[in-house]
Amino acid sequence: MSSTDQIIWRNLSIGSPDAEADNLLSSCFIDNGCLSLVRNVDDHASIVLGRTGQGKSAVLIRLLDVEPNAIEIKPLELAFRFVENSTVIRFFEDAGVNLNLFYRLLWRHVLVTELIKRRYNLNDQNGLSRWLDSFLGKLKPDSAKSNAILYLRRWGENFWQETETRLTEITKKIECELSSSLEAPLLAKMKLGSADKLSDAERREVFSRGSAVVNRIQIADLNRVMQLLSEEAFYDRQNRYYIAIDSLDEDWVSTSAKYRLIRALIEEVRTFRSELKHAKIIVALRYDLIEKVFNETRDGGFQEEKYETYYARIEWTRQDLQELLRRRVNEVFRRKYTSAEIKLEDIFPKSRGDVTPYEYIIERTMSRPRDVIAYANECFLVAANRPRVSWQAITDAELNYSRKRKNALADEWLNTLPSVNVVIDILRGMPETFSRSTLTESAVESIVTQLATFEREDDLVRMCKSALEPRSTVTNAQLLTAMIQVLYHIGAIGVKFSTDSPFIWSFRDQQALSSGEGKRVQSIKVHKMLWRALEIRTGNIYGSDHKASRSPRR
Repeated sequence: MSSTDQIIWRNLSIGSPDAEADNLLSSCFIDNGCLSLVRNVDDHASIVLGRTGQGKSAVLIRLLDVEPNAIEIKPLELAFRFVENSTVIRFFEDAGVNLNLFYRLLWRHVLVTELIKRRYNLNDQNGLSRWLDSFLGKLKPDSAKSNAILYLRRWGENFWQETETRLTEITKKIECELSSSLEAPLLAKMKLGSADKLSDAERREVFSRGSAVVNRIQIADLNRVMQLLSEEAFYDRQNRYYIAIDSLDEDWVSTSAKYRLIRALIEEVRTFRSELKHAKIIVALRYDLIEKVFNETRDGGFQEEKYETYYARIEWTRQDLQELLRRRVNEVFRRKYTSAEIKLEDIFPKSRGDVTPYEYIIERTMSRPRDVIAYANECFLVAANRPRVSWQAITDAELNYSRKRKNALADEWLNTLPSVNVVIDILRGMPETFSRSTLTESAVESIVTQLATFEREDDLVRMCKSALEPRSTVTNAQLLTAMIQVLYHIGAIGVKFSTDSPFIWSFRDQQALSSGEGKRVQSIKVHKMLWRALEIRTGNIYGSDHKASRSPRR
């Protein structure tokens, strides 16, 4: 199609940063290996890991589209707030009782019942009863399988009702057992809703009795149920079943409870892979969230590496991202103008020197689809009512894109790193590449003064508060190292340790820097995505909002 036949219309968009609102996801989905991996029932990979905007939700949405036996579970629709708000559960947990087995039971109960409902199309009490009776009629009365059916009959009276109803039911039964384990004086204190006023002896008593109840939880019966299902229901690899769980970073429960529940879910993912070969639980998690989960719930004997085989990491090459851009541009112009294929070269300008416009855009992303889509949309906004996107439009769009990405980056990490908004401004006005010593003591001290007033804390905030205490031994060098660690972790900077070594980035190489590595940093490079927002000094126009004499050609 001739460029004179097409006009970039106002509000042209090649997609939404939010996968659920992206109307191009289905027609333009790119499987860079992750979807194929989680669909493979012979592979353990079940936890889709990536940073914000890398496409975790897109993988699960696509899984639900292409697999007829895929089930979606939304944490917000479960009864975990009921669990969290339980006076009984909170009392025993505050007394030190490890309720991990209980949380695992909740997840296993939900997962098993959802699979059974889908496999046997159970919609009412009669359907459940007929299904249970048909199984019981084929089994010996004292067999393990028979006991599994009895478990389902005991706990599964509400299979056909909402998941929330079933979780509430099982929680009330555990509450009753926990409450019954206490004698009157302790029961009275429990009803007051706090374990803070327990004496040491009383706390030990509550711990002992609560632990005994938890240890009696019949999770072994559910093991038998899973064995039954493996042999009688989910034995055909051609008839695969999936449960997809996303949005675990949202406010479906308080932060402290969230970490314990996600840890229990991760452990159940492992259990399901070993017990049900042709049913998979697929969970989407951000890197920072799973890191926080393990740090907050770490206990004796914990070995993080044993989970590695269950990870499906999302990684995008430049070729993947350019193909994503190509497909989406082609699709939106095809829908508007023609059924003929539209190439990127029909819309974007020719290379400038040895840099293509697509490379220019991708270099200003953290190798994730969300950034590419956001930058392209800004380009189309600037180029509205013109037949093509010019180099001038690409560079003009960069300022708004950079500012929005800086804000999005801060929002992405704010819950985990409350210091992020302040720390990132230490880069303002810096050269694009600089040495560690370029960050002055006065700049460090300014950041310290601001962070020391924060109520919400991370390691850096706590260090800044400690630095201002009398007789503090915290040095400016230690504070600078901690700031570099934060900036590296969020992807704002890349670092290298020697003249000959390459720059490394958290979104591409290693997730975090140790304190020792932070001390050894020699050179720092600001990510190009942030150049315009932070007024980084380069040989181009990035020092201000105004065009300079060396602005790129059209």
